[in-house]
Amino acid sequence: MPATPTYHCHLGAIGWDHTAWLGVFYPEDMPPEWRLSYYNTEFECVYLPYKVWSKTPLETLATWREDTLERFRFLLEAPPAAVSSTEAACIAALGEKAVVADPHAGPAIIWLEPGANLQQLAQTLQEQTALPVYLVSVSADYAQLNQVRTLLEVLGY
Repeated sequence: MPATPTYHCHLGAIGWDHTAWLGVFYPEDMPPEWRLSYYNTEFECVYLPYKVWSKTPLETLATWREDTLERFRFLLEAPPAAVSSTEAACIAALGEKAVVADPHAGPAIIWLEPGANLQQLAQTLQEQTALPVYLVSVSADYAQLNQVRTLLEVLGY
């Protein structure tokens, strides 16, 4: 195990507005429009399916960019075809925080499936050479995300 990580791991989920997180992560009385700002204090990325980000108004995307910390990243599912001018405008609205998740050209995404083996995940992370690595919970299991966060801390990431 290297003493110093050679890359940064971004931990997050698909989307941030999960009903199961109310009262567990989000305070019960938190307005929905505050949840992204709150989410980004605990997580470093969020994965957005194409049908979500490509249909979101540019003003909303710009607000999301402004409401998140500098380190935060929006992983955007790649468009099904070449990027159109409308899609390019959406990506531009998120600025440097937008990362198009093209399965053929990167970035490195490790999908956290329910019941993922943390020992295997640790081994995978130690073998990973791509920079940076995005760990994304498929099921948005908050307990699993906390376990993975602890694992990252133990590994020094």
